[in-house]
Amino acid sequence: MFAALHKADRAINPIVVVATVDADGAPRTAPFGSLRAVNPRLLRLACNRYHDTYANMCRDGRVSVALLAPPNIAVSICGRARVVRDRMDTGEHLAVLEIDVEEVKNDMMRRGEIESTVGFAPPEELRGYYVGAIAEIEDMETP
Repeated sequence: MFAALHKADRAINPIVVVATVDADGAPRTAPFGSLRAVNPRLLRLACNRYHDTYANMCRDGRVSVALLAPPNIAVSICGRARVVRDRMDTGEHLAVLEIDVEEVKNDMMRRGEIESTVGFAPPEELRGYYVGAIAEIEDMETP
């Protein structure tokens, strides 16, 4: 699991799904390509400060991250999110959050294989922006 989220070459993929809790207590999900494993107990991601996911994580830090990736990785990662940088150099509307991992649950079925993952391809004119944001979170010091 760590290897799948410790991506090489500033890669966006694989996409993960981040679940948060909204103000009414309902679960909300959103895809993210910026999530990185800093180490096996700490995840880091860039998030738009105007996105519902950001508001949910600021109000109630409980999160669950779903990852499906070959070869045969299907996990749920539960933890607590916190803002570590409220404005990124890449874009002032972006913030950096870290997730302290509390539990990793193996969700892989007993029979069958994970053959592919969900991918995201930004428009060419925005590729540098995405790579810059990912570089910024990857280059931050590890606590």
